[in-house]
Amino acid sequence: MKIKIILDSSSGLNKIEAEKLGWELMPLRTEINDISYENGVNMDTYEFAKIWKSNKKVDARTSCTPPGDITKMVDKYIENYDKIIIYPISKELSSQYSLLYNLYKDNEKVYIVPSRKISFLMVKDLLILEEELKNGKSFTEAIKVFDEPHERLILIPEFNDALVKGGRLSKAAAVIAKLLKIVPIIKVENGFLEKYGIGRVFRKTLTKTLKEIYEKEYKDDQNEMNDYHLIIMDAANDNISEIAKELKESIGFKNAYNWILSTDISVHTGIGAIAFAIIKVPNVIKEKFISLFKKY
Repeated sequence: MKIKIILDSSSGLNKIEAEKLGWELMPLRTEINDISYENGVNMDTYEFAKIWKSNKKVDARTSCTPPGDITKMVDKYIENYDKIIIYPISKELSSQYSLLYNLYKDNEKVYIVPSRKISFLMVKDLLILEEELKNGKSFTEAIKVFDEPHERLILIPEFNDALVKGGRLSKAAAVIAKLLKIVPIIKVENGFLEKYGIGRVFRKTLTKTLKEIYEKEYKDDQNEMNDYHLIIMDAANDNISEIAKELKESIGFKNAYNWILSTDISVHTGIGAIAFAIIKVPNVIKEKFISLFKKY
């Protein structure tokens, strides 16, 4: 079976990186001061950070891939492939899935992943899918990987301006949070962004939260700790090198692996945000998967 994989820019890959894996990138859009950009093509989180630092009141919002662009992309492959798999941002965070599903619900050649994942978790799924198909699994069996529950991501914004703009935090609450140095802790689980807790002082909250999760959920599993990896995602944080070192040392890990949060996510979490997860990577994809990250 000849399969073409298309994933959207919420994965954190850019167009060139996706193509190196033999995939195609479907860019979501970011509109900044009435100018529309294609995420992963002519806009990324580092570029957005430059714009934001020059004007922290910048008007930025995200939107789905235009239907015309979607059909044009799919039409390139529809004749020469048995199946086209499109993996969008979590359907709980965007209407991208609904848009894709409605476009292709009657086309048996196109499979839209009912996504509940973001970032590197999407890439991990697709690498596993490719391996399982290569090893003889049927398409129906292989796509069950998309239904597997994912590791919980913990996300901590460095600044609250994006949360206020997005309506997730009131201006009054933001003022109080700033005065008291309160830091919101958000979990990404089952596709949703939900409150996990609060902390005091950004850097201290990062290490304290990671250490608490590690000691509660992973510390007793020492026999398998070599199979686990600390993944740190950032929205162009200026201190990522120092933060990665602090986090890995707080739980005694030798390495930390860094992944950039996509513009689609960073616009809503704010520049400087950090997310992390401790994940187990199957041996069959470990080398290829880890090679995609920056190691600290």
